[in-house]
Amino acid sequence: MKVLHVSDLHIGKRVNGMSMLDDQRYILRQILDIAEKHQASVLLIAGDVYDKASPSAEAVTVFDAFLTDAVAAGLRVLAIPGNHDSAERIAYAQGLLEKQGVCLPPVYAGTVERVELEDEHGPVEFWLLPFLKPGDVRRFFPDEEIGDDYSAALRAVLGACDIDQGKRNVALSHQLVTAYGTAPDRADDEIKLGGMDNVDVSVYNAFDYVALGHVHRSQRVGRDTVRYSGSPLKYSFSEARYGKSVALVELGEKKPGDDVGECVSFELIPLVPLHDVREVRGTLADVLAMGAESDYLHITLSDEHPQLDAMAKIHEVFPNAMMLDYDNVTVLVDRPQTQLTADPDSMDTLELFGAFYESQVGNPLDDEQQDFARKLIAKVEDSAAKGPDGQEEGAQ
Repeated sequence: MKVLHVSDLHIGKRVNGMSMLDDQRYILRQILDIAEKHQASVLLIAGDVYDKASPSAEAVTVFDAFLTDAVAAGLRVLAIPGNHDSAERIAYAQGLLEKQGVCLPPVYAGTVERVELEDEHGPVEFWLLPFLKPGDVRRFFPDEEIGDDYSAALRAVLGACDIDQGKRNVALSHQLVTAYGTAPDRADDEIKLGGMDNVDVSVYNAFDYVALGHVHRSQRVGRDTVRYSGSPLKYSFSEARYGKSVALVELGEKKPGDDVGECVSFELIPLVPLHDVREVRGTLADVLAMGAESDYLHITLSDEHPQLDAMAKIHEVFPNAMMLDYDNVTVLVDRPQTQLTADPDSMDTLELFGAFYESQVGNPLDDEQQDFARKLIAKVEDSAAKGPDGQEEGAQ
């Protein structure tokens, strides 16, 4: 049985105010193409289907189209809600969807949803754990000492499952899973590490493969068969230097005496986005000379002083540039202010502004900046010389 493992779709997400829906449609189509090319029969979505508990109508439409295409391609789809999702909304129409081959688990009520599928080697048990907090679990296990311990909560939940070790077992889980006290190597900015919100990887020792969601960088946790697939798109500039992929998992025959996970093999299939997320550094002139492109860019300018209308000029060449800053901000802030030596009463407005600028920045106005300031000052003075009705002061 070949299984495609994805997670953290975050459908409907906006990055720096820009909608990602077109990028998400593109990458979801690519995921289905990969499933078809590699003859996968099952698609696992390990949480954070949407970016908000109350997704927009457009986001719901995108996911609906994705599920429709997945079912049309012959895929069995198993998905769980993540911490960004509403478990109630994800579970909507689950009975109807199950008849179409799409399993979305009900809201957790003390038992874990189990789906059994078969291949030539026999049954495979899929266990669908939604994102859980200790508070979601305690009332169902009053005799367990859970408190606020996430590991204790998940141990109680899985301890109540009747797991047959003679079968192949796969868990879908959306939690912050750590191994030997070491946190996952993450690339996103949305997950708090430390404290008691982590789940120790040993909680999942009964499973041959654990399809994890919640951390946006693809990686193993403790062993190769406990994996984060990572998000299919880069949703932060902290992810700029890392590629994206999906995990293609093959479940082979499980023989008596095999160790947990021994029947599993996998490979990572790269994903190619519609627009990449990149960081670029250089002077404004050097950056503009790179030539037009449509990637999402974080541009850091190395010019000695701020450039006039820099973002407007950048957007003419890079319409999807998202962020602009300077790498010399500290220098500008810490630079000693120059003292005004001339008599202010003898200086015109442009000279006064130029002196103020130099005292703040440490550099005099260049020719372009002087020309811009001169025109702006003339415009302001001309406006001030006119009355509220737009006529010259004193005009009849």
